[in-house]
Amino acid sequence: MTTSLQGRPAPTTPGLSYWASHFRDAEFYRDGLRFSDYAPAFYVGISAQLEHPDRDFDDPRLDLRDRYQRIRLGSALDWEHAEHAARSAWRRARENAEAAHMRIQRHMAELAAQP
Repeated sequence: MTTSLQGRPAPTTPGLSYWASHFRDAEFYRDGLRFSDYAPAFYVGISAQLEHPDRDFDDPRLDLRDRYQRIRLGSALDWEHAEHAARSAWRRARENAEAAHMRIQRHMAELAAQP
């Protein structure tokens, strides 16, 4: 996971480019907010899923609220609003990981079936 020195999301964090282009279309979007307001929440959701793929978003051991507070800095979103963006990013990261796993499994089965 790529972050800046301050622990903030960097443009190369996997999945952030999608949200940079689509955050205004999401159901949680609030008029007037910028991507920079949502980026810490997206980062928290994505990183939690990538670091702990076996855990659920609501697992208290992940302590997502605290993670968000540490990297929030200038975001206009408190956790109650940021949580929706973090959950959406977490869900998308999980779906992408599951889809990649399925592609790998199919490819491995194809290779195994070759003479």
